[in-house]
Amino acid sequence: MFTLHTILAGAILFLAVVVYHKIFAHLAKRRSRKKDIEIPPSPKISGSSDAKSRLTDSGSVITPQNGEDEATHKEMQAYKKLYHQLHNLETHPDILPECREILHSLLSSTITDALERPDDTILSIQTFGPDRLKDFLKAKDDDVQTRYEEYVARRKAGGPREMFGDKSEAKWWLKQAAPVKYVDGAWLGHINKTSTPFKLRKITKNAWQVMSEELGDGDLAKNHVHVYRELMDEIDAKLPAADSEDFIHPRHELNEARCWRAAIAQLLISLFAHEFLPEALGFNMAYESLPLHLLKTIKELRELRLNAYYFELHICIDNADTGHAAMAMETVVSYIDMIERTEGAEAAEVAWSRVQAGYILAEGLHTTPETLLKDKSKDAQRFPRSEMETALIGIFAAKSAVAHKIHCNSCLKIGRRSLVDWLEPTAFADPDWQRNFLHDLGNCKPWVVKGSSEKSKLVRELSWEGRMFGSFTQGEVEIVKAWIDELGAPRQTTVPDSQAYFEFAKRSPTAMEPEYPNILEHYPVFSPLRSVPETAHLLHENVSIEHFELLIEVTSLNLRNLFPLWFASTALLESLPSAPVRAASTFGSALIRVLRAQTGFDAEGPGVAGMEEIRRTESGDAIGIIELGLNLCERGGLSKPRTLKEAVALGNSDSDALAEWILWLGMRWLTYQDVLVGMSWAFMELHEAIAELGGENALLEEDDRNILKRIAQRERNGLAICRQEIERDANRRQEFEKGLVIAHKGLRLVYYT
Repeated sequence: MFTLHTILAGAILFLAVVVYHKIFAHLAKRRSRKKDIEIPPSPKISGSSDAKSRLTDSGSVITPQNGEDEATHKEMQAYKKLYHQLHNLETHPDILPECREILHSLLSSTITDALERPDDTILSIQTFGPDRLKDFLKAKDDDVQTRYEEYVARRKAGGPREMFGDKSEAKWWLKQAAPVKYVDGAWLGHINKTSTPFKLRKITKNAWQVMSEELGDGDLAKNHVHVYRELMDEIDAKLPAADSEDFIHPRHELNEARCWRAAIAQLLISLFAHEFLPEALGFNMAYESLPLHLLKTIKELRELRLNAYYFELHICIDNADTGHAAMAMETVVSYIDMIERTEGAEAAEVAWSRVQAGYILAEGLHTTPETLLKDKSKDAQRFPRSEMETALIGIFAAKSAVAHKIHCNSCLKIGRRSLVDWLEPTAFADPDWQRNFLHDLGNCKPWVVKGSSEKSKLVRELSWEGRMFGSFTQGEVEIVKAWIDELGAPRQTTVPDSQAYFEFAKRSPTAMEPEYPNILEHYPVFSPLRSVPETAHLLHENVSIEHFELLIEVTSLNLRNLFPLWFASTALLESLPSAPVRAASTFGSALIRVLRAQTGFDAEGPGVAGMEEIRRTESGDAIGIIELGLNLCERGGLSKPRTLKEAVALGNSDSDALAEWILWLGMRWLTYQDVLVGMSWAFMELHEAIAELGGENALLEEDDRNILKRIAQRERNGLAICRQEIERDANRRQEFEKGLVIAHKGLRLVYYT
């Protein structure tokens, strides 16, 4: 009884301290309640309460003083800068070497961690087999569903929410996740380029289908970035476009470094798709799997009466039967099978190791402001992680059982939850809850100053003359002090070997990056061209279509000289989806439909194609412009080229130079988008003309002509929407017409003379 009285007295005095400081803060000049130093830095409270960075009234950034926070802050600033640069890559081509190094580092870091616990990761599949992979992924999904069932049972038994304490907390979480959600699909953004070796196009096309569905298949209403942007508007997040420089400004308080890191990894993994294709496929397979936190998020957002549709969409569209999870696995299986057939079993095992590396990278990312619940590592699951934590948890568990309701009037928040929520006995019995409590308490200044128990307010209040003296025994106080002091000790973490990825993937760093990349073979390439076609000067001149003949004389075409332009023309629009936010508009969505037509996808319907599109590819029905070009070569008596470089070599020097220049232009979408749309219009008219050419003059078989006719009609429909928007602006119309003229003059270069 005496102990209980002591606890009660201590709790009352503790509340008195809180009330005193709240009154003091209210009276302090120009200090809002959110800036009250007695309210611990909560990740759920926006503004200056953020533990990582704060803004003064003048808008300048206050950098945290804690060493660990300082490092996190610097890391976040670097990621923010790179995020903007990757959205505007053509104006920052000098970052490519740095990007490659960062990707190497991310891969090495996550591989180093995974190698310490191979049985808990995809590394447990030492020798690839489709059934082994299927069983592994099925077991993961089953585990997530079981854990979700346990979560639902806890909630039905009266347990509190485990993701969000209240509505404002959920809104904060949703806003902080925006950098990741605004690059939804970016991990495949550079897949399936014109310069991809043709034998890989079935593989990369199927991977691109996943990204296409992330982009709504060209339906703006279904575009995932657009859906999330609408959610941000609903919660009044006031965020600008993800590709704008304003998006990374500190005033928006997007201060979760882990979210920025995850976004950067997604933007980087496919950037060098010619070098890291299996890694990108593995990343895709992991990222499309079912995470536990997604299921919890949906349930708790509904409870808080917030729109959960973005997350519901991912549960449905990522399903392992016909959705993205199934598509991602099938693409990996097809890739490994193709490598084994064409290069042998040893090469297939190396390819599998590289797929595993990409998978491990995705598994190692923290994509939300919360602790990832899908983390399967032994270290994450083992809790408490030391005797110290075991003792400390035991202390707080005992206190929660006798003093929980005493704190019911307390407004004090420790990190993501109020004190009364943290100490709810049923919830506190859960290890995840305990882990999160210690995490938030450990980051709760001034109550806990890491590495310095003597400066920590919690210890002072538990000691003699403190308001909570006597509520903890001396031995318990000593445990609290030791725990706080231990928080400041250097972390004993594995330092990743910078060469870990190369050793694991059996690759040589020097063999990957060419000294002089060829734009016909590599990607991305921003170096100067070997030669510039005569039409290039028109980019910098005033051009009017009234002074040019825009009719295409199909029967005058020299096929050998046409081939370089036929294949290269598919690169005109392909940079658009590399930054998903570009497709989140009526203009961008229309061009996604054009790209889908050119790539050989079936016409868009009201739903998603999912695995049905994969089956079309496998059955040979996915025929696009490049596949028709290969048939053109065969009909013309030429051997089918295996790569874009071989296709371009079929023509003369003029068509070769023009083809390379088209690729050069295509990589500069931000600068020349309306020119590129104009050039695409001209090539669409070429497709229409060739499709109509029958009889003895036909360049294609009848079936292929019908396919090309359907492609051209879909191209016209999409480009017409873009042209309507362009023509509302005189300057943009001038750029569009310039593109038309450039393409038509280029086609005249391949006429018979």
